[in-house]
Amino acid sequence: MPANRANRPRGGVRPGSCTRGLLRSAFPWLAVCVLGIGSLACGEGAPPLVDCLPKRGLSPDCRFQAPEDLAVVGRWLVVSQMPTSKAPGSLVAFHPETRRIRPLYPARAAALATLPDASRPEDAGPVVRDDTADGGCAAGVPPPVSDFAPHGIDVLLTRLLVVNHGRREAIEEFEISAEGGVPVLTWKSCTPLPSDASANDVVALSDGGFAATKMVERPQWLGIAKLLLGLNTGALLRYSPSTRSWETVPNSEGKAPNGVEVEADGTFFIAEWTARRIVRIEPDGSDKQTIDLDFSPDNLAWSSRGQLLVAGQRLSVLDVARCSAIEQGTCALPSVVVSIDPSMMTVFPLVEDDPATAVGAASIAVELGGDLWIGAFSGDRLVKRAGAR
Repeated sequence: MPANRANRPRGGVRPGSCTRGLLRSAFPWLAVCVLGIGSLACGEGAPPLVDCLPKRGLSPDCRFQAPEDLAVVGRWLVVSQMPTSKAPGSLVAFHPETRRIRPLYPARAAALATLPDASRPEDAGPVVRDDTADGGCAAGVPPPVSDFAPHGIDVLLTRLLVVNHGRREAIEEFEISAEGGVPVLTWKSCTPLPSDASANDVVALSDGGFAATKMVERPQWLGIAKLLLGLNTGALLRYSPSTRSWETVPNSEGKAPNGVEVEADGTFFIAEWTARRIVRIEPDGSDKQTIDLDFSPDNLAWSSRGQLLVAGQRLSVLDVARCSAIEQGTCALPSVVVSIDPSMMTVFPLVEDDPATAVGAASIAVELGGDLWIGAFSGDRLVKRAGAR
């Protein structure tokens, strides 16, 4: 089932508590909980949103687990569900018209509430040796389901790319096919990230390679320290299939690079989360332009009209740690969705849920069937906004 990527413009301008489970999550800076900030970072914040009722024209579907990123595949949404202290992460497909949810990886799960049990041999998945330097990538070992930690995702034609923070920090590649009109995933390969990089999002490139945002450095204490000090923490990395190597896109260093998108001509758009801005940059690092926002931008996606959809939150770094402690409902962080004209770099408001009433901690907005679908890095819901303009 090929993904519809016609929306990409052509040319021109394109979980848990403060414990080990929290440290396994896809947001590495959540480790502030163990860096002496403890009580401040993980204290009580605003009460979570626990009802699942339509408000402000926003209609939630509360059957998900931290649906941090979304990708459109035909009439389906592929949902990247981050891990929590109670369950590993997973990929599922959601059909908005029928509200059907189908597990994709791991495929054995019969429903969202019945993720594979790693204690059972039939569900344990492949074992990755701890002394394998690349986490099993060279050996062709799929990610173990018991430690699967998906984050950003991207689809191009039949390719699904996933940032994985499980036992290996890598870009996993799946092939998308269909059985009776329903998406099916087949794992193909993985590419380890550089040893000093903790990635956030990924975007497929036309040459068969991909680019990923290095949000913070590893070891985590160094990346977190730079984050809290307001310094540059990462950059955009590009992987070449011909050289099988990573390189840093020149002039792409920034403060917590988060979402990334690309135009058909190779122009990149990067969301700098703590800098509250969108960066437009050519593949060689030239012609760097920025546009400031009044919120922290997370993931990016293209609309059917070639506009850049930007979802994000109004929050502090410490709010992320508070959100990780939510066990029911969703985190009550104000959420924002805007569209940006990529040629003029002008901003148009779409969704303003501030104070939070229905969304909470929005991290992605995509268009499907003329509507907006909004995911979040914490909590239990996808949210529909009727109409994409």
